[in-house]
Amino acid sequence: MKQLINISVQRPKAVIAAWLLLIVVAAPFALKLEGALKAGGFSNPRGASVHAQHTLEQAFHEAPNSLLVVLHDKTGSVADAVDEAGKASRRAGVIGITDDRTHPEWLSKDGRTTFLQVGFSSDNTTVQNLVPDLQRDVRAAVGKSVEADVTGSPALDYALNKHSKEDVTRAEMIAFPVLFVVLLLVFRSVVAMMVPLLMAGGTLVLTQAIGYVMAKTTDVNSLFTNIVSMVGLAVAVDYSLFIVKRFREELAAGQDATGAVDRSMRTVGHSVLFSGMAVVVALSALFIPRSMSFTSIALGGVAVAVVAVLLTMTLLPAVLKLLGHRINAGALRRRGKAAAPASAATTEAAPASRLGGLVSKRPVMILAVLLVGFVALAWPATQLNLRVPVASANILPSSDSARVGIERVKQDIGVRSLFPVEVVLTADAKNSAALLTSATDIAGYAKTAPGVEGVQGVSTLGVPAAALPQALSDGTGLDPAGKAAAAQFWTRVGGNLVTRVLVVPKADPDSASAHQVVGDLRSHLKRDTVTGVKAELAGATATGSDFDKLVTDSIPLVVLAVALLSYLILFVAFRSTVLPLLALAFNGLVVSASLGFLTLVASSADHTINSVTPPMLFAVMFGLSMDYMVIMIARMREMYREGASHRDAVLGGLSRTAGLVNGAAAIMVAVFVSFVSAQISIVRELGVSLAAAVILDAIVIRRLVMPATLLLLGDRIWGRTSRTARTAGPAAGSADPAPAGSAAGTVTATDVPAPAPNGL
Repeated sequence: MKQLINISVQRPKAVIAAWLLLIVVAAPFALKLEGALKAGGFSNPRGASVHAQHTLEQAFHEAPNSLLVVLHDKTGSVADAVDEAGKASRRAGVIGITDDRTHPEWLSKDGRTTFLQVGFSSDNTTVQNLVPDLQRDVRAAVGKSVEADVTGSPALDYALNKHSKEDVTRAEMIAFPVLFVVLLLVFRSVVAMMVPLLMAGGTLVLTQAIGYVMAKTTDVNSLFTNIVSMVGLAVAVDYSLFIVKRFREELAAGQDATGAVDRSMRTVGHSVLFSGMAVVVALSALFIPRSMSFTSIALGGVAVAVVAVLLTMTLLPAVLKLLGHRINAGALRRRGKAAAPASAATTEAAPASRLGGLVSKRPVMILAVLLVGFVALAWPATQLNLRVPVASANILPSSDSARVGIERVKQDIGVRSLFPVEVVLTADAKNSAALLTSATDIAGYAKTAPGVEGVQGVSTLGVPAAALPQALSDGTGLDPAGKAAAAQFWTRVGGNLVTRVLVVPKADPDSASAHQVVGDLRSHLKRDTVTGVKAELAGATATGSDFDKLVTDSIPLVVLAVALLSYLILFVAFRSTVLPLLALAFNGLVVSASLGFLTLVASSADHTINSVTPPMLFAVMFGLSMDYMVIMIARMREMYREGASHRDAVLGGLSRTAGLVNGAAAIMVAVFVSFVSAQISIVRELGVSLAAAVILDAIVIRRLVMPATLLLLGDRIWGRTSRTARTAGPAAGSADPAPAGSAAGTVTATDVPAPAPNGL
């Protein structure tokens, strides 16, 4: 990395030209990203429900994907619109259209609402791309008096992708003006303010282009764009903020442009490199679940962090070298005088010192009060229910057609029969008796199980039990309608027989009650399935249950991986066994409290949030919060190694870093709050929880809890290496002597010692 920085300083024009060319080439691919993103991703690809669904599609020739065309006539009967809607729905890939003539229960009691099921042989992505045209054609065919909405899984996925793109665009339109104001207040210079914004823009374009390439080689869903904008804006602007601020201070201290860039990159540059590494490590843990939704988040977060670091370590030094003192151009004036570049040490020393005095006088009381507060705020999180919505449209805005359609069916007809829990039973053709016994037993159990409204299977066909084996074998005793019904529940695939039992829960498919039905059925199948019969569950509720279990099973591994790798990074950075443990504890407090806050303000009445949110919050927050930890601890540690007492090092480091941490936190909060306007509920949940986490981390943890804890623990937190360096004098811990015109005691917030011979 040092060689890249040297090249950037020695040949700034060539480096800038190379990056600009790369951004220009990448821009067209970035614009294509939305169309390359896949649908779904909220399932466990290795779950039993996915395998069971494939078995159903093969055995009963079910369409792998289907759409519902929902019709509603406010003025009277909707029957006359069914034929026209069916004709308008026919197109390439359609293998069957079913309506209320074969399923009378699909017509509402007042006759004003019904729906058609349009089956496709195409994959989900192909079908979702047909949604706009299908909806337009059906609306034109049925006329203005009939409301027509297209819903179903592909339609919901199409809407999710569409609104995700709109959310990102809206959030960026909100975030950039806010960042403009925040950076202008921090730098009080137009040119200095523009540099981080341009770096952020370049980061987003390049990462989105990389995302397009990724989407062509693997499955990536719409969460990629959300995480790229969230993390990309936060880290790209913060990293540039740290370095530009230090560069201006070095210029003010008398350095020329080359010396200022060199000094800034050898101090703050190490902080940026470390922070980027922490983000990459934390978000890489989301590869553990091996599900498209989490993999998309991990790919986006890792890619944008790497790009942000590369630009900050190469393009930014080149820009600063060319700008030199012009970085201060367009300075805001205060009372008729040019505003000099403010130092974090001078702008925040007084309030931080007063705060530090309070912390140093009563550290035990402050810790006790704040810990009680964190526990109280985190307590609601213990009541959380994690559930991914796979059979409802609550994740979408209320005005979206896909949500309007499914809610119309739910209100007028009911959706429970559309999303039954399907027990799929398979056995060798020679074991037909065992298979029939199992199907009959499961149907009998389900009929009496709590939370079940109805059951359908071979045992409910109305055929006497003694005649049922022969009837299923060759149709003996069945009329044409009976044979058609039996074919929906019993079939042969090669040398195997497959049957299914449809269990309709009393509650909606995404409800806790429906999930309990799935749990009860699985327990029964595990205990009582006949030998030689394979039993699995399919259906939306089973798929959601499998995904939720994948998340809950993965959370301990994600937490362990992030904690272990973060501990190792901090141990190498600070040569202390205590500081990494403190970092883990602080981050644990913040994540728990922010989840509790989210439970209070954003969850439903039964405290349910999307199961994707907690792991995302943990990984993203853990990575980003390392910025504050390394900046503050590094400054404190440096002062300690230069001869300050433990107390003076802690309080002095606090006073010199408070301003910069506040500025960086304000930027992150602005970015995350902009996503609270999102139409997709999971993005809103993440925006709310991350904004709360950053505020708690920057204001409460870093200004109060951390210094109080450090003061109580004493100088053993710095480790043996730092105490040895301290006895040897300041030079032992310094990367180089202070430049002319600046005192070692006034090194700014982002000073991170360059690596010493021991590797630090």
